[in-house]
Amino acid sequence: MLKTPSRRVGVFIDVQNMYYSARNLFNRKVNFPKIVSETVGDQELIRAIAYTVATESGDENAFFEALEKAGIDVIAKDLIEYDSGAKKGDWDVGIAIDIVRSLDMLDVVVLASGDGDFSPLGDYVRGRGRIFHVVSFRESTSSELLDIADAYTNMSDEKNVFLMPEDKRKRAATSTTKRTPSKRPAAKRAPAKKK
Repeated sequence: MLKTPSRRVGVFIDVQNMYYSARNLFNRKVNFPKIVSETVGDQELIRAIAYTVATESGDENAFFEALEKAGIDVIAKDLIEYDSGAKKGDWDVGIAIDIVRSLDMLDVVVLASGDGDFSPLGDYVRGRGRIFHVVSFRESTSSELLDIADAYTNMSDEKNVFLMPEDKRKRAATSTTKRTPSKRPAAKRAPAKKK
């Protein structure tokens, strides 16, 4: 078995990409610390960074704190909202620049994203003699990105590792809504009194 403790690893997490993929595919949340621990293994972790978006409400602060407690640096930028109602908060260029700047101290670049826009970056990383390891959900990953990766971890194959456990309350609520309706007519209710 190949011993790899001398390999230096950087883990770069596209939080929005991971979050929406997990939500849309499995209606679950990602276990971000597991991305780091599972992809680093016995190698030396130099740095793990989560790139994310902050909203004005600050609802995500507890999430940011949890990542930092797990040893993942959080870099957040404000969500941009346009007059049209469109919102933008992607980190593609920022992630790419940080990876390029870090190459001299890394042997392995782990990218947690399925975004095909990172394919030229993967090509550059490999051209510099580094291992390019992609981690994502296969169903929402660009084939072009997979073609350029030296190593690939399909998070969909190990949902029990990479996804947070289902919320039992949500599961219970979902199962009660799927009951077959009774054949008796529903009792009429009086309209609620206005306060």
